[in-house]
Amino acid sequence: MRLSAVLLIPVILLNACGGDDGQTDTDFAPAGDYDTYSGGPPGGTLVVLSDREPDELNPLTFNSNPAFQAVHLMFRALAWRDSTLSNYAPDLAESWELRADSTLVIHLRDDVRWHDGVPVTAEDVVFTIRLQKNPLTASPRQADVASVREVTAVDSFTVEVKLDRPGPYTVNALLEVVPVPKHLLEDVAPEEMRFAPFSRNPVGNGFYRFGGWDAGQNLTLLVNEDMPEGRAALDRVILRFVPDVNAAMTELLAGQGDLLKIPPDQRARVEAAPNVELYSAPRVRPTWIAWNTNREPVNDRRVRRAILMAVDREAIARGLFGDVGEAALSPLPEVLREHSESVEPIPYNPDRARQLLEQAGWRDRDGDGIREKGGESLTLSIDYIATDQARRDVLVAMQDMLKSVGIALELKPFESTAWVNRLRTQDFQGSFWGWGWGPGVVGPNAEMVFHSRSIPPAGANFAGYQNPRVDVLIDSALVTTDTARARMIWRELEQLLIDDAVYAPLYLDPELFGVNARFENVKFRGIEWWEDIPYWYIPLDARLPRDRMRG
Repeated sequence: MRLSAVLLIPVILLNACGGDDGQTDTDFAPAGDYDTYSGGPPGGTLVVLSDREPDELNPLTFNSNPAFQAVHLMFRALAWRDSTLSNYAPDLAESWELRADSTLVIHLRDDVRWHDGVPVTAEDVVFTIRLQKNPLTASPRQADVASVREVTAVDSFTVEVKLDRPGPYTVNALLEVVPVPKHLLEDVAPEEMRFAPFSRNPVGNGFYRFGGWDAGQNLTLLVNEDMPEGRAALDRVILRFVPDVNAAMTELLAGQGDLLKIPPDQRARVEAAPNVELYSAPRVRPTWIAWNTNREPVNDRRVRRAILMAVDREAIARGLFGDVGEAALSPLPEVLREHSESVEPIPYNPDRARQLLEQAGWRDRDGDGIREKGGESLTLSIDYIATDQARRDVLVAMQDMLKSVGIALELKPFESTAWVNRLRTQDFQGSFWGWGWGPGVVGPNAEMVFHSRSIPPAGANFAGYQNPRVDVLIDSALVTTDTARARMIWRELEQLLIDDAVYAPLYLDPELFGVNARFENVKFRGIEWWEDIPYWYIPLDARLPRDRMRG
């Protein structure tokens, strides 16, 4: 078995341009002589073993990782990160340019159609940006278009965007907008967008089109034969929902499934399997506990810091993941350009944790080992997805660590939809989740999660985090073009995020994937498995009966 490591090149702030990225990466070379995007033979099925199903499939309003994956297979963004993970290459947009420092002009391709045959035009882009910016839509990606003052269609394939705060991050964020079809959604009220039939039966314009959704079972995507660049080689992608990781591992090793994100403790089984290859992707996804700042006692900074001081994150990462375990000591992963090596993480220091809790008025008055204050015991509850065994294991380990300083930890498992709803409505004390940072758009990502204007329903700041200095620094980072000043801003911002401990980082996701060995030209250049699916193919002599199905 081979472990394919992918190097994450440090992100640079790119100038606003497009259409010619100078790409010479051999990853883009065709793999064969067939008339497909990859050059590989057409046909075949990829069965993805997903731990849960999407919440919905509308690019404007979805809010789950399985939905993110399916949406990006069915829809084209304006641009996409190339294999360096630093620069942006054209996708729906053919080129773009920033004029007079505040007007972004986007030139669209004229040969892309929605899956119902209607051409994709500038009107679709304008419609999408306006809806995404509208607070009533409650888009989790509202921050990506927050700087848009006005957007208009110059002609059928040219969009002009007036910006309030131009800068590299602003341009990059706009390039990640995923347009939706105006002709199918213009009669839907923004506040009803999430509930429109389109959300469960979408019409996209990407490599794959919606095939069917059997609730609780699977989601089927079928190849789009009408891609101007050439169709993807694989005929279909099926997301099969298998919440139990042990059952998913059994299906992968038995050849009943083709792709699975591998729990690190299962890595040896995959490496020993003759029919599965092990791959890795860049680590930009820290997991953290988000503490609801509107709930006691975690509205107290001293309590939040004490919690992290009582948790040995290095021991948890090593115990959970072995030699690939890596503790997250900052909300910003080390591979990001914005991370500063000079920040000081909250140390593992149980004695200091006890001191902070004493200062906050929490003392063990009845000798039962758990601290009290005002007649209430120091008990914390943390939501997590019930099927996520790794996170449950982490919380169990944390229970013992926190009890040693007088804190009781209550585990609250939920089905994934209920967990998401509790997060969105801020109906939690602590919630175990994380964030996949997008290289090139770290500024808008930070705005989306940490800025006070992104508190729901306006964004994904589910913890309700409010720090005026953090807001000022994020606003500055979004528009600063001076590299030296940007480094200073990010260093101060990162330290504040660490010190406030509202989003308390625990470990970095190891990003390991098992893929059935019959697939060729497999790439994991990006941070998501779906990014390179159009390159994958199955040789004719390696196909299974399910690979020969049509429609």
